[in-house]
Amino acid sequence: MKPKVIDSKKDLLKLSFQEKDQGFINLVKDQLWKDKATTFAGYRVTHPQVGTLEFTLKTKGKDAKKVWNSAVDALSKQVDELKKLIK
Repeated sequence: MKPKVIDSKKDLLKLSFQEKDQGFINLVKDQLWKDKATTFAGYRVTHPQVGTLEFTLKTKGKDAKKVWNSAVDALSKQVDELKKLIK
């Protein structure tokens, strides 16, 4: 899942994904909402069959890219812990 950056400012990050894996994106979205700097985190699918998934993150007081990366890192750690528990 490789994102394409549509727009990037200090308090705004818009990403486009060709793969429409809403399960993963929902995990990231939920994790983003745990950060108090997040003022908006959501996505839309431009067309259900041929469109792309466009994700928007808005923050206040923190760099949006750093908030995004922190959320993805936190999810990665959770997955690693789960893998250890299953072994």
